[in-house]
Parts: sequence; C-alpha cells; structure tokens
Amino acid sequence: MTVESGPVQTAEAQPTPDFAATLASLEETVRRLESGQLGLEDSVVLFQRGMELARRAQAQLQDAQQKVSILLGSEETPVPMISDEEP
Repeated sequence: MTVESGPVQTAEAQPTPDFAATLASLEETVRRLESGQLGLEDSVVLFQRGMELARRAQAQLQDAQQKVSILLGSEETPVPMISDEEP
C-alpha cells in the first residue's frame, strides 16, 4: 500500500526525532489525512501513525516539563532576572 508521498513507514523503523521533527511529521500526517485523496486503508494507516506521533510528542513534552521542574527545584515558576536598573 502506498499513499501520495510513498509508503507509510512505522515510527519504530526510524531513530527518535526531536520534538520539532515529531510535530512537523504530525502536521504533515494531518495535512495528508485532511486532503481527502486517500483510500480507506491508507487513511487508517496514516491515522495510526498520527496517533503514534501524538503520543511521542506528548511524552517529549512531559519529559521536558519534568526536566524543567527538576532544574527549578521546589519553585514552580521561573525566577525573573534582576536588572541593574532601578525603577
């Protein structure tokens, strides 16, 4: 089965991309699904890929959030930078 840009590849066949690449792939998948040019089987395959990409993006965001929380320690909000100028 092929779709307009060639065969659909599974996420396991490729190294894990960064968040920007994951988001770009998800946006492209959605664009292709919304085009209305695909058959049912291709649409189902692309939908599955989109769901995998959405889960990966969510996991990447949660990982980044956890790292920020660790860096901030007990603080929940970033500390504003202090300028040398007085108000």
